[in-house]
Amino acid sequence: MYLSTFAMAEPDESVCFFYPGWLNVWESHMYNRSLKSTGAHGWGFKRFGTTQEGYAREIIRTPLYKKYLDVMDQVCDSALQQMNAKARMQLMKARTAFIYVDAWGESGPFENISSALHTAMIDTLPKNLVKKFSVKDFTCKIRGEKQSLVQAMKVAQDYLDWDIFDFVVICAAYRAVPVLVMSEEDIPRSRRERHKDIKMNLCVERVGCFIFSNREGGMQVECGGYITPANDDALRASLLAAGNDIDLFAYTGLRKCEPVQALIDRRHTAAPHAVNLVDMYGASGCLSPALGWVYLTQHAGSSGKMRTLVPDNFGGYACFDTRY
Repeated sequence: MYLSTFAMAEPDESVCFFYPGWLNVWESHMYNRSLKSTGAHGWGFKRFGTTQEGYAREIIRTPLYKKYLDVMDQVCDSALQQMNAKARMQLMKARTAFIYVDAWGESGPFENISSALHTAMIDTLPKNLVKKFSVKDFTCKIRGEKQSLVQAMKVAQDYLDWDIFDFVVICAAYRAVPVLVMSEEDIPRSRRERHKDIKMNLCVERVGCFIFSNREGGMQVECGGYITPANDDALRASLLAAGNDIDLFAYTGLRKCEPVQALIDRRHTAAPHAVNLVDMYGASGCLSPALGWVYLTQHAGSSGKMRTLVPDNFGGYACFDTRY
């Protein structure tokens, strides 16, 4: 399938350092465990709706959510405006499916929301976006934490291959609620795997709109399988074996095992070039895989093929390829 057009946005606000509230024992516990798991010394968050007027240590927990909803609407407008008038008209009149992607499923309880309508927009489905794309056939929401965007792309690829729909619109939103982000990274690691790094984990809220179709144009995306290596040697062999067909590897995780780190550090001369999107742009949970397309628009000088690796919390990796 082809990525006809896409648009992403992140906050203009500055990065806020996270300080655990020591009266909240669970939050402090998650903070310490996530630092051990990721080998970092602190967390920084960049969120929609943080203001300089508020108390810095608290505004990062409950920012003004309305800014987040407004930016989601603006991103969809931006994606539509990148299409020419004829393509926009075809999108509105064609068989179009709408998939809403969220990392947490329900983040409303962590927001300071006073409107039931806004709660529904965050936790279920933004009806205003469904109307914007004139979707009358199929809508759904996929909640899969780091893997939700990849899962939505697999659904989109199946629908397009089966000729059920002409376009599939995926709107994705990542709300960086500190306690949820840190609990997601609370993964036990052996003493051998632990390494303390002089770095800060940067988590950036982002929203994105992606329009897929089978009409040639833009980047071609092909969803791959799921890799479950038995050990580091098996993963290393799998990565190097794919090097003959791949020009670029993109990795999207905060934690890097030894074979992935070796690939990024270019210790193998025969391996293709590799980048860590999280180190370059900041972690965005389910939207981190889409940062590979941002990287291609900024750095790709010639045609090639990029493989994106999306790690989960169980030692496996989802992957998809992008021809550019």
